[in-house]
Amino acid sequence: THGITYDPARDLLIASEPLAGAIVTFPAGASGEVAPLRVIQGPETHIHRPYQEVVDDVHHEIDVADNEGDSVLVFPWDANGNQPPLRVIEGPNTGMREPVGIGVDPVRNLIVVAADGGTKTWQHNGGLFIFKRTDNGNVAPLRVIAGPHTGMKRTWHMALYQDKIYVAVTSSTAATGGYVPPYDRGGYAPRPGCTGPPRLGDNSRGFIGVWKITDSGDVPPEFIIRGDACPHPGDLAINPAKGEIYTGGQEANGMFTFLVPQFFSSGS
Repeated sequence: THGITYDPARDLLIASEPLAGAIVTFPAGASGEVAPLRVIQGPETHIHRPYQEVVDDVHHEIDVADNEGDSVLVFPWDANGNQPPLRVIEGPNTGMREPVGIGVDPVRNLIVVAADGGTKTWQHNGGLFIFKRTDNGNVAPLRVIAGPHTGMKRTWHMALYQDKIYVAVTSSTAATGGYVPPYDRGGYAPRPGCTGPPRLGDNSRGFIGVWKITDSGDVPPEFIIRGDACPHPGDLAINPAKGEIYTGGQEANGMFTFLVPQFFSSGS
């Protein structure tokens, strides 16, 4: 699975299965070889290779980032079987390539998509794409957060809280992903079109970044976690009440918890 979501309103675990092109739902207390309560799978679903999914409890929907289809698929929260989505965001006007992370803001009626940017060709150009929650079809995003100053090259999972976007930016190798400094590897000149600011540091091993949901363009993160304590972050979950961020380190094959209450304070 490339994404696991807990639905607290119904005490369910929802998981994506990219190899089978499916979304499966289990009771949260399930253990062992248990059949899923529901399986969304089949040609009518438009699911090809789902990554992260998120539950919108306000509107009773499940939103799915489909990496292979370059799309966002929206289903009823209780969808089951070969069921078509309620809405699909896809097409060249979206600007998305290989979505991997997704979050929903039901208060502002927004969907935020973290797109990897092109792992099939190893030409990563990741970013955050912000759409209206009710968008459908080949629509342009309201805003895009991307560019050398963001440091994003390969994104992975993300989460939303109040007015902030929390994103795991990962890397398979220093040459193919992770932080993209605004200067070339020799450090002698800016990349084309780059006017500063100075690089945040050597983050070829990835980082966790925080942006405002109102940000647009080539904006550096407001907060960042990077270094040996955060090697190649992939999945990401947040606990604002405790001021904690959780991530899986792909390089270390382990889970990491960071105590960063300042990341969740309002008006920061």
